[in-house]
Amino acid sequence: MVIAQAETLLVCLDFDGTLAELNPDPYAVSMHPEAERAIRRLTAIPGTEVALLTGRHLDGLNRVIPADLDVTLVGSHGAEPGPTLNDDDLAYLDDIERQLNDIAVPPAYVEVKPYQRVLHVAPVVDKQAAQDMLDAAAALPARKITLGHNVVEFSAVDITKGTWLAEHKRRFSATVFAGDDDTDETAMAALGPTDLGIKVGSKPSLASRRVADVPAMAAFLTDLADEREAWNAAH
Repeated sequence: MVIAQAETLLVCLDFDGTLAELNPDPYAVSMHPEAERAIRRLTAIPGTEVALLTGRHLDGLNRVIPADLDVTLVGSHGAEPGPTLNDDDLAYLDDIERQLNDIAVPPAYVEVKPYQRVLHVAPVVDKQAAQDMLDAAAALPARKITLGHNVVEFSAVDITKGTWLAEHKRRFSATVFAGDDDTDETAMAALGPTDLGIKVGSKPSLASRRVADVPAMAAFLTDLADEREAWNAAH
């Protein structure tokens, strides 16, 4: 693949649904073993950086990835590490958290992240009840709201995966970005003509390439590592 021959390459990857299977318990997951091996190979190649750009907060991401993985970690859809929240921001998050707790009927729950509050309904067996909670949350007045897999997220900061990627990718000749959810589309939109966007799964996307699932994404990363190692050895 041509992108493997970029002088400098950023490989930027979502985590859940891209490198690890989705699970109602966010901490009962692990990175696909083949994907992990490929990432370790890529990070050892000169001129190559791997970044995990996820909706998880960084503490949550660190709980499910190997501690010795030499990658750039970016949490909360690009907000972490990030700005200091002011009193108005904190008050906004407290108010949203209170309203979401009023909506959430267990086993649905509200996740507290440094810059966001998130309603999770994946554990809810009654799909209509889950959808009713999502709809009620989505109707709340909000600064910034993001819909994802069985979640509604409210953010105190106007930072997305796309804004983070648009800035970080400037130092690279080319970028690969892969993700599975609607929240990844801002990053897809930030890609340029020398870049490659990969959608994992069947959701509509701006991506120019699509793979079926997490194992297929792992296989792509292996192919990318093979070709980039070969190109690097020849140059």
